[in-house]
Amino acid sequence: MRTKLLTVLLISFFTGLFTAQTLVKPADFKISSVGTFLKSKGYEVLEQDETYIKIANKDKATLFLDVDAGKKFINLNVNILITKGVAKDKINALINEINQLAMIKAEYIESQNSINFKYYFWITNGFTNETLEDAVLEFFLYQGDAYGIDKEKIFDYQ
Repeated sequence: MRTKLLTVLLISFFTGLFTAQTLVKPADFKISSVGTFLKSKGYEVLEQDETYIKIANKDKATLFLDVDAGKKFINLNVNILITKGVAKDKINALINEINQLAMIKAEYIESQNSINFKYYFWITNGFTNETLEDAVLEFFLYQGDAYGIDKEKIFDYQ
């Protein structure tokens, strides 16, 4: 009986050891490590330097991950162009609807004629790569939800 119990405990210990998530502390954070991790999860790294990464998912949607200088957060963001000639009141109405979504926030960038989607992933007290991966996946899902709200085809999908 003791042998079986010891065997079960050892199996449980090693299973936990190999599946445990590792806390990444801000002092240990490197954007290159994030790029390597996301690439291993099927994302394509399109651009990368010491302060940001541009990735694409399997549907070729893109996303920027920008790290603030104090390593307090990672800003997940993307700019989506707007069809030329759309009235500002229609743009504002769409932004208000998008901002009702739980995760992403939207703002109009007039100089670029685009809407910026953003989400701040806080890393101040550390994070796990798995929680960052979840945030990236959720961002892409909410971005798709925002496109679904666009009934008047304000976004320029080209």
